[in-house]
Amino acid sequence: MAYQHDIFISYRRNPETLSWLTEHFVPLLKLRVEQELNREPEVYVDEQVEVGASWPLDLGVALGCSRTLIALWSGNFLASVWCTAELSHMLGREREADLRTLAKPHGVVIPAFIHDGEKFPPDLAHIKPFKIQKCFNVRMARNSQRAEELDAALAEQAPAIAACIENAPQWRQKWPEAAAHDFYTRFHQAAGPEQTTVPRFSAP
Repeated sequence: MAYQHDIFISYRRNPETLSWLTEHFVPLLKLRVEQELNREPEVYVDEQVEVGASWPLDLGVALGCSRTLIALWSGNFLASVWCTAELSHMLGREREADLRTLAKPHGVVIPAFIHDGEKFPPDLAHIKPFKIQKCFNVRMARNSQRAEELDAALAEQAPAIAACIENAPQWRQKWPEAAAHDFYTRFHQAAGPEQTTVPRFSAP
């Protein structure tokens, strides 16, 4: 096993945001970053919402095998246990690999503000985000002014995103193992105890 994805998109999961991602953000991101890398980047987007099938193992492996993470920051980003876990694992990777230093200035976490950034953690303020709040509209058309502004913003940021991909640290086997174990544990803790007997109902 090795790196399988260049970019892991971390976002507060809901169908509307997913639609904006797949119809607008990801195609333009791939286009602009490909122009910098001279190859099409592999972008991972988890298409599960936060309820449903048990998918944490696959999610953890995907994160562990991704070179970088783009965090689509919204005011409720950290209210999601999954967004928090994804961000925490990649920040841990930066520390482990001694990134964001004079010798290794590039990181693997790239914040993109799609909502008010006032709640962005102060201890992460040293990581410069790119701001696309005006381009985040789940009803915008592909030929709209907002779509053009999103394309322009991604074209501007593509060289920096490509540099983070190209300077990602050497892959380590423990990354997907640790993330998969953590996500599996979080999922089953949140699910609570399994009901194994038929419940009794009392008459009113």
